[in-house]
Amino acid sequence: MTFEPASAESLPDVRVSTGLDLLDRLLGGGLPRQSLVVIGGVPGSGKSILTFHMMAQAVKQGAHAMLVTTIHQPVAKLRKQYSSLKFLGPTGIMDRLELFELDTGVQSASLNTLLNTIVRRIQETNVGGAVIDSFRAISDFAENRSQVWRFLGQLSAQAVQNGCVCVLVGEYSLPNDLSLPELAVADVVIYLEVERMVSSDLRTLRIYKMRGGSYIEGRQAFSVNDEGIQFVGSDQGQAEEVAGA
Repeated sequence: MTFEPASAESLPDVRVSTGLDLLDRLLGGGLPRQSLVVIGGVPGSGKSILTFHMMAQAVKQGAHAMLVTTIHQPVAKLRKQYSSLKFLGPTGIMDRLELFELDTGVQSASLNTLLNTIVRRIQETNVGGAVIDSFRAISDFAENRSQVWRFLGQLSAQAVQNGCVCVLVGEYSLPNDLSLPELAVADVVIYLEVERMVSSDLRTLRIYKMRGGSYIEGRQAFSVNDEGIQFVGSDQGQAEEVAGA
């Protein structure tokens, strides 16, 4: 994710590693610094593991990384569930991640309360990479889309101010959900899919959007094991580099 402060002039050229070499290549060198990233997909597609790769890489590079959970899953359970991943538990990185649940809970809080809580934690801990899982729970809670747009605008401004990459995770169906505010405003959209098969599941990842930069198009197949995400190639043949909007 990111780390030392950058000037506005250097912003377009600075990239941050995701912790996965192939994904960095697909993104043209990694995630743009101070960007708003959406990771979407169905349950079980690997979204959470992908975000742990990103947070682990941030920690390796000397940054603070934070996971904000809105899925009512206790932090202790999250640590237990993912500590078996070799790049997290055995390395001690899991213990260096900040994981916390929103105290108020999305069912009883206003969007402004949620935003203030998240921003305060980013500022207090000088976070370089912040993950919100699930942002879909927040956006569905809003009374209207205008509230979501305002929320995202303030969150994006905070990301730039603090030199932070903000990752929003949710259960989205693309291209159907591309008109949602979080997907419209995102600098990068990464989409994970899973096809249930008799003997095994086929998981794929693709870059759906990359604002202001080039990326490699195509669905990249991957598997998940105790090493995390392992890319096994593309299921669409020769990948093609395209320019971002």
